[in-house]
Amino acid sequence: MSQTDLGEAEGVRSTRAEDDGERQHRIDENKRLREALVEAQDRNLRLLADFDTFRRRTAGERESAQRSGKRDMLLTLLPVLDTLERALATGSTDQHFYEGVAATFRLFTNSLLEAGAEPFDSVGESFDPMIHEAIETVQSDNSPPGTITRQVLRGWRLGGELLRPARVIVAAGTDDFQ
Repeated sequence: MSQTDLGEAEGVRSTRAEDDGERQHRIDENKRLREALVEAQDRNLRLLADFDTFRRRTAGERESAQRSGKRDMLLTLLPVLDTLERALATGSTDQHFYEGVAATFRLFTNSLLEAGAEPFDSVGESFDPMIHEAIETVQSDNSPPGTITRQVLRGWRLGGELLRPARVIVAAGTDDFQ
């Protein structure tokens, strides 16, 4: 082998060694980039999940705030309706005035119903401390003990939840008055 052949063989070996080193560098770089991509994808998935959780939580909080605001507003309006109801029960010698109060009562009641409030009557029902507030007990021969004989103030619900308990008078047993 000539000197030239030896030099070329050395050059081929060194080029091959450089190629192997460069190839290994590219393989390492490719591996690092793939790992970075997997990490970025995982981070994006976590961010999407966090955002979805945030969106659901804020929607729930907004819904709760709306319900609470509606509840508070309705609670402030119920005494006005109670006053109109008492005015109708009292009556009036002025027919036009009475009809105006009755029309206002109907409009007011319809507005509350449209807002989701529902009145409930209690006369004849068994007393339930979860929805009734007993303000008096009376002796009654006509009603069994624990039965509501009179409703002083109408109870209201909002979306299945108690908005205001009914204020009632409850029949007591004869033993309770002896």
